[in-house]
Amino acid sequence: MIIQGVPYKGTKGLFELLIRKKVDRSVVTSRDMKSYRAILEAKHGHLEDNDPSGGIKTRRGAKYKDVISKIFPLGRVTRRGSESTSKQKWATLK
Repeated sequence: MIIQGVPYKGTKGLFELLIRKKVDRSVVTSRDMKSYRAILEAKHGHLEDNDPSGGIKTRRGAKYKDVISKIFPLGRVTRRGSESTSKQKWATLK
């Protein structure tokens, strides 16, 4: 799949992250997580109203608790337009 001109390998794990509300982490690899993070950053999908100046969407849903909060920990967010929204390197994930 291609998002904003960047190709991503469409794996079962990446589709799980993109589509499901409750993610089956057993099929998700660290590469899938890196791709998912890059997609969220490119489309601002993790920010309120998908607005580059918005804060992190903090919902009580399973995907936020299990995935998004691990990738974008609160308190480490910057607002830099279309650039990365996190000061830290890729989160270490199991």
